[in-house]
Amino acid sequence: MKNTSTSAAVFEGVRHGLGLPTVIIFATMAGFGSLAVETGFTALEAALATVLVWAMPGQVAMAELRQAGTETTVLLLAVSIASVRFLPMATSLMTVIGSGCGRGVRGWGLRMVLAHLMSANTWPLGMRSAERYEPRQRAIYYLALCLVCITAGCLGTIAGYHAATQLPERLIRVLLFINPIFLSIMLVGAGERSVLISVVLGAALGPPMHLLSSDYGILLAGLGGGSGGYVITRIARRWRSS
Repeated sequence: MKNTSTSAAVFEGVRHGLGLPTVIIFATMAGFGSLAVETGFTALEAALATVLVWAMPGQVAMAELRQAGTETTVLLLAVSIASVRFLPMATSLMTVIGSGCGRGVRGWGLRMVLAHLMSANTWPLGMRSAERYEPRQRAIYYLALCLVCITAGCLGTIAGYHAATQLPERLIRVLLFINPIFLSIMLVGAGERSVLISVVLGAALGPPMHLLSSDYGILLAGLGGGSGGYVITRIARRWRSS
């Protein structure tokens, strides 16, 4: 029987948020905070970038483009494009928790807030909430989880900003990569064979695709890995059924 307790949903959301996701987000945003110093952000601007953009590629793009003197409209467009990858994730997440947000303006407002607060770290946990909670409690659980994580992100940004002069540059770069590594581990842990194959293929294609095109290497590796994992899984299923 699924849990219908609102207090239990809040408690579990906070508890899960204070676990590994918080550590990963704090460390990743500390890397961004250090980068923000190099690109001329104030501490307040860096923290606001974390809250308003809440996507590492978009935040890095914004910092680098601002340093280059890019116009605001172009900068906003670049940040939006960098975050487009979240659209399929947000769409799938809303099918799980969206019905628990209610109707009318308030319901749509809550959906927008939850979609904005979604991150690569919280998305897998939100998708799994359907196994334990009714729709209303799923939304509450996910809101509590995300609020803890975005708070950790802000604290990490500020900590990284003020510690920038004491952190080696290589460590800063490593911190920026913790988040995608964590997401890959979470996806593999889901147990889906197609996901495992896609992650392995994407990782293998990464270096050669980067040599082929430094601008589109990551996109090509992801497209090739995901497509390859899907095709291989479909072929394997047909072979087993025949």
